[in-house]
Amino acid sequence: SQGEKDLEAHLEKNPKDDQARLGLGTLQFMQSLEHLSKSWYRYGINSNTRNAVLPFFRLPVPSNPRPDQIEYESVRQVFKKMIKDLENADQTLAKIESKDVKLPLHLFEIHFDINGDGKKNKSEDLNAFLDELFELNKIPPKRRSTTVIAFDYADVIWLRGYTHVLRSMLEFALAYDAEALWDVSAYRIFPNVKFKHEFMKEEFEKLKRKQNLSLFDQNTLLDILASFHNLNFKLKEPERVKRIHQHLKKAVRLSREMWSALAKETDNDREWIPNSKQTTLVSPFQSTDQTLGAWQNILDESEAILDGRKLLPFWRGEAKDRGFNVKRFLTEPKDLDVILFIHGSGALSHVEQGDVTSPEKWGQFQKVFGGDLFGFAIWFN
Repeated sequence: SQGEKDLEAHLEKNPKDDQARLGLGTLQFMQSLEHLSKSWYRYGINSNTRNAVLPFFRLPVPSNPRPDQIEYESVRQVFKKMIKDLENADQTLAKIESKDVKLPLHLFEIHFDINGDGKKNKSEDLNAFLDELFELNKIPPKRRSTTVIAFDYADVIWLRGYTHVLRSMLEFALAYDAEALWDVSAYRIFPNVKFKHEFMKEEFEKLKRKQNLSLFDQNTLLDILASFHNLNFKLKEPERVKRIHQHLKKAVRLSREMWSALAKETDNDREWIPNSKQTTLVSPFQSTDQTLGAWQNILDESEAILDGRKLLPFWRGEAKDRGFNVKRFLTEPKDLDVILFIHGSGALSHVEQGDVTSPEKWGQFQKVFGGDLFGFAIWFN
């Protein structure tokens, strides 16, 4: 927080110092992760969530022996705070004008103070976060200790794109009322939940006394069934769903800008995101002319889907021209029953006839990326 104040004061006196501005934007982005982690530490998030498919809960947070009590509204406030943090970072980075901006950063030496003790702790350094988010665990410790990344203008655009992708996910979580799901499942994630149902609290206290919170028994099965039943979300804030559409459209535009900026780079200076003629110190992917061409086609197809010019293939029936309109789903939002949506009957309000994107085309894209299109997308946005 002091670094943020110092950089803001410096930029007031030196408004054209884009390196300092990149430093501030990077710091603000890191703060969004730190604030989220501090919140989860405060509430003592269970470590087993790292193995679950739970966006924003999969962070390597130290164990807290005395967690605060958490309720559904607490989680909503945490997500709202992260949206605000990411907005601040994006607004700062958007003001960078210099195409020659460069910020050398010893990425693997960054530490968070998640438990607030003011000390460096191995479980609180950025290494653990990068391993979780980008699977960098293959980089040996000795190489990490000497690695400095020179973040440049293309990386500025890349980071801005990430703020929009993350905000779209957070907006989705806040748009719908998931409190009924929370009431029957939250104690599996947080150890000090404000229970709505007294019988669940009694069972939880019994498991704690046995020191076997991972016990799978009849009650666990009943909780799982109740969780599936409560995957029926009432639309709470429709404007948030509409913002998802805006964020995803912006992410596509920024990805185009990033690759355009990247193509103009002629140096090879400690790259985070490399073009086809550069090398990278950390990325598991090396871009080629073939992958870059395929990625541009993916952006074209994604933009057509977001614009409603193309439909996603509908997963039920045999009609080849029947598809799901993503644009209408995001701009004309309705209540969401996840089970019926997966079944197909709950998606029909946004299903129509039209030009459906080809699964064969996406199969070809996947082949170009060696079967790991998703991994490439996470890295290169």
